[in-house]
Amino acid sequence: MPFRKDHLRLVTDAGAALDIGWDYGTPYSLDPINGVNVDLQTAQGVNQIGNTVEKQSVAGVSRELIIHCHSPHGDADAALLLEKLPYFTSGTMYFEDKYFCRFVLSKTPYTKSIHPYPVLDMMFFCPKPFWYDLTAQSFCINGFVPSFRLPVNYSKPHRFGVRTSFGWQNAVNPGALAVPFTATLKSDGAVVNPCVLNIITGQSIRILTTLTPGQVIEIYRTTTDKLAVKRTEDGTEENIFSLLDEDSDLLELAPGDNLLKATADSGEILLQVTVQFYPMVSGILPEVIA
Repeated sequence: MPFRKDHLRLVTDAGAALDIGWDYGTPYSLDPINGVNVDLQTAQGVNQIGNTVEKQSVAGVSRELIIHCHSPHGDADAALLLEKLPYFTSGTMYFEDKYFCRFVLSKTPYTKSIHPYPVLDMMFFCPKPFWYDLTAQSFCINGFVPSFRLPVNYSKPHRFGVRTSFGWQNAVNPGALAVPFTATLKSDGAVVNPCVLNIITGQSIRILTTLTPGQVIEIYRTTTDKLAVKRTEDGTEENIFSLLDEDSDLLELAPGDNLLKATADSGEILLQVTVQFYPMVSGILPEVIA
């Protein structure tokens, strides 16, 4: 019977980090890790055979975690879980060091059994039914791409980075689902109303301000999946969500090709944009240990 990777890490927003799995003396079961229910809205006309699917939607998912604290320090492990996972806990769940998702604790740990060792049962609600790949995808438009490599021959000229000269980039999403993204905007001069445009779809996201050297604008999602915009200058952060153009509709990157262009009302050539995102998968299978 093959053994599969099972490292599970719970990191709460309060700062606790809990490692769970065989290597930590706490084997567990987590269910489900795949299988997403799709809610269908159907209609049927008079004398119609079958149904017409009018709408499809997906909701969050509840995951049950049962932990067997069977190591010599099982009581201490169980006590730590009870201490660090009180009600109103939220955080991030990392699975086999490869995937992650956000969670809210919906049922605090309780002792399913105490002999011969503590067994704890708890429930997590994950607002998104998907898992994010922990390896981020990053694309640079009009910025510097690292080119420094080891080993180095110092007898010859070498470059630490190369400035991309074209104002667009294909931000390929290798996943099968549309994903939110983070866009970081910088400039070498005054850029009026900087914008990221999808050349294929015509969708864009635009900030109604003048971006100057030394400023950094970040368009991102909060841990509660709300769209946010902040500007950082001299170490000071400012919420500038009110400067987001209300017609902005580039909120996700579709699977496959996303031809993105850095543009502006003026100073377009001075605008540098970095786009970063985590691909999503709807289900995962634990990897077999070699």
